[in-house]
Amino acid sequence: MTPQTVKKILRNCPALFAGALIGLIAWPHAIFLAPIVFLLLPLFRLWAAPFLVMLGYHLATTWGLIHGTAVFFPYVGLTLGIAFWVFSSLAFALPYLLYKPIRNRLPKHPALAALLATLITSGLSTILPPLGLIGWTSPWIGAINEGWLGLAWVLFAIPLLAYLSAKVDDAPVPPLVVLPAVLMALPFIGAFALPRLYPPSGWTAIDTHGGHLTAVSAIEESERLVPKVLSALRQNRVVLLPETIAGYFGPGTKAVWQPVIHYTKTHPDKTVLLGAAVPHGIELSDDLVEIHKGRFIYLPDRIPVPFSMWHPWRPEASFSMRVFGKPEVATVAGHRVGYLICYEQLLMWPALDLYPQRIRVLLAPANDWWAEGTDIPAIQRASARAWGRFLGVPVLFAVNS
Repeated sequence: MTPQTVKKILRNCPALFAGALIGLIAWPHAIFLAPIVFLLLPLFRLWAAPFLVMLGYHLATTWGLIHGTAVFFPYVGLTLGIAFWVFSSLAFALPYLLYKPIRNRLPKHPALAALLATLITSGLSTILPPLGLIGWTSPWIGAINEGWLGLAWVLFAIPLLAYLSAKVDDAPVPPLVVLPAVLMALPFIGAFALPRLYPPSGWTAIDTHGGHLTAVSAIEESERLVPKVLSALRQNRVVLLPETIAGYFGPGTKAVWQPVIHYTKTHPDKTVLLGAAVPHGIELSDDLVEIHKGRFIYLPDRIPVPFSMWHPWRPEASFSMRVFGKPEVATVAGHRVGYLICYEQLLMWPALDLYPQRIRVLLAPANDWWAEGTDIPAIQRASARAWGRFLGVPVLFAVNS
C-alpha cells in the first residue's frame, strides 16, 4: 500500500466515523437527530465523502442484522448475517456516489444543488423501489418524527449549510460550518411538544411470547390465546393480535378459533384482528384477518421480509410481494385505520400511501422473536411511532417475542 493510498484513506475516515456516530446516537432512542446526517453531506470536500458518511450511518444503524439473521438462519451461523449487514449498508450508500456529480451540475447555486442532490440520492437509497423495499433507518423517518415542522426544518437546513460551506476555505470539514450545524439541531430538543395520542376507547392489543412458531406450536399458541381473546372482548370492542400468531390459516386453525368467530357473530360490535399466513395457491399472504360478525375480511400486507418470507426463486410457501398494491387501509369498528405489518414499519415506501387516506388509527402488529437481543424491535417501534406522529394518529402495537 503506497503512502498516497494511506493518505487518501485517512482523509476519508472522518466522513465514515461522523456518519456512524450520528447513526449510533440517533437510533433507536433519539431518531429526531438522524436527519443531521444529511447536513454533513455538503461539509466534506472529498468526492466520495457523501458515500462514506451514509455508509458509516447505515453500518451503525443496521448492525442488528448480524445476530437477527444468524437466529433466523442458524445453519449458516454469522456468515450470512455479516454479509446482509455489509452489503445492505453498501447498497443504501451507493446512490450517494451521485451526490457530488449532481451538485456540480449547478455550481452557481450551491444551496439548490445540495437540496436536489440530497432529495435524489436519499430517494433512491431508502424511499423508492427497489432499495426502498429494504431501506430501513432512513434519516427522513427522523424528520417526520417531528411532523411537518421537522420536515421543513431539514429542507431549510440542508441548503443553508451548503451555502455557508461554499463560503469558507477548502477544508475537509470547514470549521465555520460545524457550529451552525450543531445549533440548528437544537429545535429537535423540543420534539416532545407534539401531543401523545391514544387509541380509541375499547381498543386493545395482546402481546405474546410464543417465540418461533411452527405449524404445531402455532396451533398450541392459538389454543392458549382463545380464552385470553374472549376475556379481552368482554371488556373491549377491538382486539389486535401479533403478526402470523395463528400460523397457517387453514381449516384446523379456523376450528381452533371457532369460539372467537362465534362470539363476534353473537356480538356484532366486537372485532378481532388476527395475524395469520393466508394461503393463495402455492403462495402465502401475510394478513391481518379481521373477524367480525362471524365472518373474515383479509387485510394483506404489501412488503414481506425479503429472503426470509419473500423468495420468488422458491415460490412454494413464499409470501406475496405487492410493491404497487393498494394502500393498507380498512374500516374497523367505524374507524378508518391504516396498518403496517412488522417489517413494513421500518420502511417509508408502504407508509407513504397512508398519508392521503385520513386514517384515525395506525395498527402495528409484529413478530420479533428472531430479533430478540438486538435493537431491531426498538427501531421498528420508533419508526412506527414516527409515522403515527407524522399522520397525527395513535399507534396500536401487538408483538410476538
